[in-house]
Amino acid sequence: MSDTGKRSPATSERGIEKEDVASVDATGRPIPLYNPDVDVSEVDEKKLLRKIDLALVPWLSLLYLLSFLDRTSVGNAKLYNLITDLHITDTQYLLALTVFFFSYAIFEVPSNIFLKRLRPSIWLSFLMFGWGIIMTLQGLVHNFGGLMGAPGLRWMLGMFEAGLFPGVNYYLSCWYKRSEFGLRAAIFFSAASVSGAFGGLLAAAIANMDGVGGKPAWAWIFSTKLTTMKRANTDKCLVLEGLATVVAGFLSFWIIQDFPDTAKFLTEAERTVVIRRLQSDAQFSAAGETLRWKYIWSAWMDWKTWIGMIIYMGCDGPLYAFSLFLPTIISQLGEHQSHVH
Repeated sequence: MSDTGKRSPATSERGIEKEDVASVDATGRPIPLYNPDVDVSEVDEKKLLRKIDLALVPWLSLLYLLSFLDRTSVGNAKLYNLITDLHITDTQYLLALTVFFFSYAIFEVPSNIFLKRLRPSIWLSFLMFGWGIIMTLQGLVHNFGGLMGAPGLRWMLGMFEAGLFPGVNYYLSCWYKRSEFGLRAAIFFSAASVSGAFGGLLAAAIANMDGVGGKPAWAWIFSTKLTTMKRANTDKCLVLEGLATVVAGFLSFWIIQDFPDTAKFLTEAERTVVIRRLQSDAQFSAAGETLRWKYIWSAWMDWKTWIGMIIYMGCDGPLYAFSLFLPTIISQLGEHQSHVH
């Protein structure tokens, strides 16, 4: 903040100078300009945006790609005797798919509250590490109870993965103006489609390891971690797709930047420009804001929230239908069709 001691008495009586005001909040009160004493004349805004894009968008898109691969890999695993080996019915399989979405829906909002209170580098990394472990454990289940009941791996997978998509969207809104946010969010979301482009190919390649270490192909699809365990007096080596997520979660602690005011890859002038841009866009939390329940209640009562939910359901319904059931549909088109979607 500027040094008010240098202002004239007349200025002090008027309060905050006009040039020191970024915008006004929802109640009409002026929001002080962030770091008014910092010279930002040398900062090129376009170069700054490219710098932020390279630091944030590619890695976050990779995380969502891994997330979508992990949550939909069960659709490919079904082609390789998952139902037979676990002795479950088609109905039980569908229940295992469905329970993921219940925990996913329940924990999305609470996860964003934790993200607000904690640092993104901590919370998002924790979520990734957690669902990577759960993904790995899915390759070790032996019955319906392990897949859905106690310990409820599909439920826990949904619980951990729930925080990534809403968390990243909130996180991006802390960096970009509203006119810039849509493009970055679309690029991030497109990772789901990219995962479908080679998820089936990856599953078909991994399925060639059927019988290695005494494990069926579907167990290998859930993993890329080499482990040794003893079962029925036989040493078995399991390669469990979850390791890639675990490693990514570990690296995310150092790769994910937190919020603009603490970003280490930016200079002080660049951090100031980022926050001032958000302030000018009437994003009041740019320079710091206390979490209050009235904000959550306001969002809950806003009709645009509900319209957005309906639109998102229209997008996600076909997306998950293709991801989870298209492998089975294609496999039934003919005996010689490859198990690739």
